[in-house]
Amino acid sequence: MKKIILSFITIISMLVMLPVVKADSDVTVYMFTKNGCSACEAAREYFEGLLEKDENAFKLVNIEVWCGTDYVTDPENPQWILGSEDAYNLLMAAVEHFELDENQLGTPVIAIGDYATIGFNSNDPSDITDAIAKAKKSKKEVDVIKDLAEENDIELSSVTKDFGVKSCDKITADTEKSGGKYDAIIIVSIFVVLIGGFAGLVVLGRR
Repeated sequence: MKKIILSFITIISMLVMLPVVKADSDVTVYMFTKNGCSACEAAREYFEGLLEKDENAFKLVNIEVWCGTDYVTDPENPQWILGSEDAYNLLMAAVEHFELDENQLGTPVIAIGDYATIGFNSNDPSDITDAIAKAKKSKKEVDVIKDLAEENDIELSSVTKDFGVKSCDKITADTEKSGGKYDAIIIVSIFVVLIGGFAGLVVLGRR
């Protein structure tokens, strides 16, 4: 009986000493994005679809570089509005590290482990799924973006952002300014028409 009890205690002790398996994945999918980018939205939907099947498959991190597009200042030549200097610097460090073509730079830029690509092809995301699978199989956690952030003294939490959150104050300000300008033009136009009409009535009255 004592041997049975001792064996039971030994088994329980061994189970307690086993390392705890983490539920969260060590694989991180980074997306450098622009608010309002349709390809970024398609990529987000794709990744969130994968996470619905397996919530621990990877961690999805959105690094918003540009907070939108300014169509107000110059409608014929709209410019992307930089939302974060640190996010931009981290993106450019990634472009250099992964030897991406800066002339083809757009959004999203997706980085997974030691893999990175510009853009997202929803018709053939096999390269991305392969990169996730490779990162999951790797015995050593590879997180190039995290390493680049540390090398450039950039706090990752300060450049990450929830998807779809609007933050382009410049667009709002310019739109309001533009709206105020057009409102003034309309008011002046109405005033001129009224004065003209009144003057016309006076002339007709004298006749």
